[in-house]
Amino acid sequence: MPSLLRWGNQVAAVDLARPALWSRLIETATRYGGRLHVPATKGDGELSGRAGADLLHGIGSVAGWLDGFDGRLVLGNYVYADGAINVRLSSAVDSLTSHVRQSRPDTALAFLATPTDVFAVPGEAVAHAERAYASPAGVARLRRPLRLLSGGRMLRRNYAPGDDPGICDSLVAQQGPNYALSKRIHRWRATVARAEGVTVSMNVAPPTRTRSVVKNRALAAAYAGAHRFGVEVFEPATSNTLMAALLVHDLRNPPTPAAEVWHEEAEYAAHGGLWRCAYAPRSALGIAALLGLGAARG
Repeated sequence: MPSLLRWGNQVAAVDLARPALWSRLIETATRYGGRLHVPATKGDGELSGRAGADLLHGIGSVAGWLDGFDGRLVLGNYVYADGAINVRLSSAVDSLTSHVRQSRPDTALAFLATPTDVFAVPGEAVAHAERAYASPAGVARLRRPLRLLSGGRMLRRNYAPGDDPGICDSLVAQQGPNYALSKRIHRWRATVARAEGVTVSMNVAPPTRTRSVVKNRALAAAYAGAHRFGVEVFEPATSNTLMAALLVHDLRNPPTPAAEVWHEEAEYAAHGGLWRCAYAPRSALGIAALLGLGAARG
């Protein structure tokens, strides 16, 4: 949102009724040239105290509010919640998406794909990973003893040599099945919408030190040690600006539908190096966490 407002766009923001959150968003909007539209109840008092909407229990009012806007909408699905609520929330926004698309067929859709998912990746990334696997430097010096001690579970090769495309399985069990299913709902909707000719911006976001990640100690430690495997973890402000720029690019230059969807997902993927890693991500996660434990505590 800050980037879009800074670049002069109009943003209709939907979030829960949390005065502190809205005070921050409204203050941000006053610094930039864009315009922020806020769902709010009528009455007196500060706007931050009246702003907010509940997508789980008030989706009808949100739909009615969006129906009142003129011009083309770009519906960005960036919702998140902990646990099972995440699936309910993703389903609610998917229902809202269907409503908006039916009443306004020219609506564009926007998503952020998580890097911790399964993707088909280009042969170029596979070749890079193979070169990294063959290098004797760094963690590779411990590969043989670690694989023997773990029964082959640690530091497994990321791809079979010559794969094109390769399959990068970066699912992280610690994030739970609710998270995986919620993000799958986004990809399903994006895939169906693309097939229907809708403008869709869905780019793979880089691994990022978001609050939802760093509050999990194991993931925080793994992110702190990820650089030992050639994976760069981004700061939230960097990821936000990068992904906002990719969104604007996609809207200005709608992707040409590809014969295979994975080509579209891979074209502008900001995977932070996960796709080019020598080792299957889950097989290196525990070692990255051990290496990054001290840094994460700091």
